[in-house]
Amino acid sequence: MSAVAVIAIVLVAFFLIGVAVGVVVVAALAARRAHKAARRPGPASPPPGQRAFVPEADNGPDEPGWWQARGD
Repeated sequence: MSAVAVIAIVLVAFFLIGVAVGVVVVAALAARRAHKAARRPGPASPPPGQRAFVPEADNGPDEPGWWQARGD
């Protein structure tokens, strides 16, 4: 076997090992993210006798936009 063939086989092996490691890392990170999302606690319920805070609808900025503020 020539030196070129050995080098080609070694490079292909390193490439395949790198791809396999990359796939394992991506799968592990996705599983970790899913696991952390599943453990995240939900919003706490208010104490008895108190209303829950409900944010009002966003009605836009308190000040009018520039196209409304222009006075001619």
